[in-house]
Amino acid sequence: MPWEDIEKAAHREILEETGLRVTHSVLKMHYLDSVEVPVDLSVFEVEADGELRASWEGTPRWLDLNELRQRVLPSQRRIVDTLGQP
Repeated sequence: MPWEDIEKAAHREILEETGLRVTHSVLKMHYLDSVEVPVDLSVFEVEADGELRASWEGTPRWLDLNELRQRVLPSQRRIVDTLGQP
């Protein structure tokens, strides 16, 4: 939501979509892109507690970077490429 702090929004979204409660987070990257549509992307590294669960938005699951790379939108590719660097 536009009036919400990005870190608080990330914590809320993670809880709503996965059931995990963020205990610590660090902003790793933030950028704007308009490959498909204009987007404002923020990426956090988080530590979280709880039981992973599904929501009305889908069922979360862990993916390795190779599988993730095949599933992301062009505007998200920068994230996966950065995560894949040593």
